[in-house]
Amino acid sequence: MKWKKRALALLVAGLAALGGCDRARSDGGALVDDVPVSDAYFGLAWYQNGTLDPVRERAAVDRVLCEALYEGLFEVTDNFTAEPVLCDSYTGDGTTFTFTLRDDVRFWSGAPLTAADVVASWNAARYDEQSPYHGRMAEVGSIEALSDDTVRVVLTSPNIDLPRLLDIPIYRAGSATSGDFADGTGPYQPVGEGRSWMLEPNQDWHGGRLGSIRHITLVVLPRADAALSSFQTGDVSLMRASRISVDPPNVGGSVETAQTRSAVLHYLGLDHDHPALSDPRVRQALSAALPRQSLCDTAYQTFADPAVLPVNPQPPDLAGSLSMDADHARAARLLRQALGGADDDDADTDPDDIDDDVADDEPAPDTDPDAVLLTLRLLVNEENPFKVAAAEQIAASWNAIGGVRVTVEQRPFDTYLSMLRSGDFDVYYGETQLTADLDLRPLVAAGGRLNYGGCGSRALRAAVAAARRGEDVAGLHRLFAEELPFLPLAFERGQIILRKGLIDDYAPAPYNAFAGAEDWRIAQ
Repeated sequence: MKWKKRALALLVAGLAALGGCDRARSDGGALVDDVPVSDAYFGLAWYQNGTLDPVRERAAVDRVLCEALYEGLFEVTDNFTAEPVLCDSYTGDGTTFTFTLRDDVRFWSGAPLTAADVVASWNAARYDEQSPYHGRMAEVGSIEALSDDTVRVVLTSPNIDLPRLLDIPIYRAGSATSGDFADGTGPYQPVGEGRSWMLEPNQDWHGGRLGSIRHITLVVLPRADAALSSFQTGDVSLMRASRISVDPPNVGGSVETAQTRSAVLHYLGLDHDHPALSDPRVRQALSAALPRQSLCDTAYQTFADPAVLPVNPQPPDLAGSLSMDADHARAARLLRQALGGADDDDADTDPDDIDDDVADDEPAPDTDPDAVLLTLRLLVNEENPFKVAAAEQIAASWNAIGGVRVTVEQRPFDTYLSMLRSGDFDVYYGETQLTADLDLRPLVAAGGRLNYGGCGSRALRAAVAAARRGEDVAGLHRLFAEELPFLPLAFERGQIILRKGLIDDYAPAPYNAFAGAEDWRIAQ
């Protein structure tokens, strides 16, 4: 491949010059590289299995490698906004979007980025059901290149947040069918042959020059699941490793961890055919008694952000008035109103009205602990110890409400899933990976793939549709807080592990472990 020879020549020049971040200039105005280059070993896993196609690759270790080599039109930031990368500007009304590409982007091969490359990459995701990006294109009606630098997308259903889904990596059209790597535009480029490869700075990168980490050794793995053992031996220096999982990694040694926000939502699903759970006041009561902050501090080991609403981060318009701590007194008042015959004038029904004068552990007034108002079964997958611990803590908090009796039912995953599908539950502990636009339709739409409990009113579905058009997003938040069709618990945090002492102030983005590589500095 021609770009390999070109890359080798650029590598020789780059090693002689010690590339940098273009922060300083000499008196003559020329760019000066004043960033010290790290000579520490840095290894990255690669499961070599044919041409690395960033749109179709599913192996987790190669997904991380793709983050170093390829870029999308946008990158999702820590606040779940879309930041332009290969896109210079765009317009969109929620249904029709027009994207104008940057004019200074070149592939490693030297070819300029064109609209045809973007169309080819997006269509690869659109038409290949095995692509990890396929679901994002489900509502794309058409993609076309209007000119060399302009792409138009028309959706079959409005989504004003489409740019948040367009961090799909772009490769040069036609380059994903042969060789070792599809041609990319990222900060690093592969250099080598056979089983001996390095990642070196992309000298034509539109983002400038890289920081201290200029040379990365690619560690070829015999199996896609061998990255952790290679990390433990020190061959691999950086990888993603889920913390809240069935079998969390035991990395040990001199290791640093970096957390990223994610769209992985932990929540409680509810049976809306249950006589009590069909009442939003009961759902409000159960939500009020959830110890969300405590769950994040204990069961989730600080690798989660508490959430009352299914939005990450929590919106300031409501999140500040909805407590993340258990409020048993308020929960008991709501429950009495719904099930115990309390007068409406005596009940607290406003989700924004929290009685700060009542301690979380204070017994609810005028509540007979022997009068059972609500009995529930909480279903959880027994194979995940983090979820079991969370479910037990939730049940204990609910049982602290006078008149509530909750038992935890732990089941193997296959049995758990079968019970969800048959509706054999009152409440279940759920986890789902939302898309970056935080689309709620799988959970609340009629026939939604995760709507096991039949939740979501017509008003809520209309509010979701309006928010996707860009209309009254705050109104959706308010309505969700009133109806609580399911009970959000927390958004899990992603975890990236790296060898200690490699990078100062490492700050990855939610879907990009190499975000900010131009600012990386040698750890002091």
